[in-house]
Amino acid sequence: MSFLHPLALLGLGAAAIPALLHLLQRRTPPELEFPPLRYLSEAERQSARRLKLRHLLLLLLRTALIVVIVLAAARPLVPVSGGGEHQPTALVVILDNSPSSGAVVDGRPVLDRLRVAARASIARTSLADRVWLLLADGVVRGGGREGLLASADSATPDWRRLDLAQAVERAARLVYAEPLPEREVHVFSDLQRTALATGRADVPPGVRILALTPARERATNRGIARARVAEGAVVVEVTGSGGDEPAPVTVRIGIREVGRSLAKPGQGAAVSVALPPQRTGWWTGEAILEPDELRADDRRPFVWHVAPPARVASGSGAGPFVEAALSVLRDAGRVGEGHDVIVGDVPTAGGGTGHWVVQPPADPALLGQANRALAARGVPWRWGSAGTPGPLVTREVEAIAGAQVTRRYRLEGTGGDVVATVNGDPWLVRAGEVVLLGSRLDTAWTALPGTPGFVPFVDALVNRIVVGVAAVGMAEGPPHVEFRVQGVDTVGATVFGLDPRESDLTPATPDLVAAAFGPTALLLNDARFAAERFAGTRRADASAILLVLAVLLAATELGVATLTR
Repeated sequence: MSFLHPLALLGLGAAAIPALLHLLQRRTPPELEFPPLRYLSEAERQSARRLKLRHLLLLLLRTALIVVIVLAAARPLVPVSGGGEHQPTALVVILDNSPSSGAVVDGRPVLDRLRVAARASIARTSLADRVWLLLADGVVRGGGREGLLASADSATPDWRRLDLAQAVERAARLVYAEPLPEREVHVFSDLQRTALATGRADVPPGVRILALTPARERATNRGIARARVAEGAVVVEVTGSGGDEPAPVTVRIGIREVGRSLAKPGQGAAVSVALPPQRTGWWTGEAILEPDELRADDRRPFVWHVAPPARVASGSGAGPFVEAALSVLRDAGRVGEGHDVIVGDVPTAGGGTGHWVVQPPADPALLGQANRALAARGVPWRWGSAGTPGPLVTREVEAIAGAQVTRRYRLEGTGGDVVATVNGDPWLVRAGEVVLLGSRLDTAWTALPGTPGFVPFVDALVNRIVVGVAAVGMAEGPPHVEFRVQGVDTVGATVFGLDPRESDLTPATPDLVAAAFGPTALLLNDARFAAERFAGTRRADASAILLVLAVLLAATELGVATLTR
C-alpha cells in the first residue's frame, strides 16, 4: 500500500487523545460501609461493569474514528487488477509506422489498429508520469499527453524502416535513467519477421516490455525489390510473402507501356524486360505490380543513360575475336570509326586523350614491357603472376557472368573500380582512362569469345565500362529519381525506393520476439495488453471507502454515547 499524501499520517498521533481523556476522567470514589445500603452494592457493581464496557467501546470507536479519518486524509492507494491510478511511471510508446504498417489486414490498415492501442496507453498516463513517443523516423517525442496524442493520431505510414530491437533498447535505457518508481516500454508494431531477424535488445533490469501481438491473418503481398537497367533491358526482382505464385510485372516509360512479364517472388529471382532503343540522354521508367494488400511497394522507378556510340579503333594485339565483335557492332550502329577507344595490348606511353582497353600480351616475355607502359601512363595496376582458372563473377556485366577463364594473370594494384573477378582476384579493372583485363579475349585464354554474350560484352566494354558510365546509385526513401548535375551536365542519378524487407509481411513467432526483446518481454493481445499496461503499478484510491467507514463509526459512537447517559 502507498499514500498520495503520506505526511497526513502524522495525524495518527491524535488517536491517543481518547485514551488520555479516558484515563484522566477515571475517579475512585470513597468507600463507606452503610448496612442499609449493603443490598445496593451488588446492583452498583453490576451497573459499573456495564458502564466500563460501554466506556471501553466508546474509547475504541473514537480511536478508530480518528485513525480512519487520518488514513482517508493520506489517500491510501491499494493494488487492483482492474482500473485505477498508478504510481509515477516512465513510459516510452513505440508506434511502428514503417511502410509495412500500411498493409490492409481484416479490411483495415494495420496502422489503424496500432494507433488505437498506442493512444490508449498515452491516454492512461497522468501528470506524474514521464512519457515519450517513438515513431519510425527515430525521433523521440516528449511533452504533454495531449501533444503526444495528437502526434499518434497524425502518424501515417512512413518510408523509413524501424529497427525494432534497437528501438526497444533505446527506449528501455531512456526510461531506466528516470528516477521514477516504475518503467515500461509499450511496443505497437506489426512485428515483421524480417524486422526481428537480426539484433538483440539489451534491456536493463526492472524495465517492463509489453508488445502487442500482430494480426492473426498473414497477408499475401508482392513487392518490387529492385529494378535496374543492364544491357538494353530492365531487370526486375520481386519479393514478398504468402505464396510463390508468379506476379505480373508491367514496365513503363512515362505513360507508355513497353513490356510485361511474370516474376516469381524469391531472393535472387528476377525477370528481364527488353527496352526499346532510345535516343541519347537520360531516361526514367517504372516497374509496376498489380495492387495488393500493401500498395507502397507496388511501384519502383529506374533510370538509365543512353550515350552516343563510341568511336573505336583496334590497336596492336586486339585479336581476331575482338575484331569480329567490333565489326558486328559497327554494322549495327553501336560503334563508329575513330580513336575515342582503342582496344589493344600495349597502351601508348604518355598522356593521350583516348581511352584504352588493354589485354595482356600473348608473349609472356613482353609482360615486363607492357607493365612499364602502364606505369608510364600512370596506371596504378600491373599484371602479376599466373592465376588459377575459374568462372567470371560480375554484377555490372551480366552477359559474361559464369564464363570460364582457363588462363589469366593476377591484376595487382590499388584504386579504380573492379568490374569482374575470378576466384576472388580482380580480372577486369577500370583505372582512369584505362581498362585492364587479366586474360586475352581469345579462346585459348577464356571461353568467353565462344559465348552468345561476347558481342554484348564488347559493346558494354567500349561504350560503357571504359568511359566510366554515369553512376546510378540506389538509396532508401520515397520512390523517385534524383539527378546529380555538374554545371549544365547531368553526371549521375540516384534511385530511391523502399527497403525490400518491408514487402515480407510474415509476422515474427513468439520465440523470435522473446529472443529480440528479452525473455521477460510480454507478447499480448488487445484485451490482455489493456489489462497489463501499468499492472505493476496500478493502484486504487481507498479514501472514499475510509470516509464511509468513518461515518459509520461516528454514527455508532453517537449511538453508544447516547445509551450511556
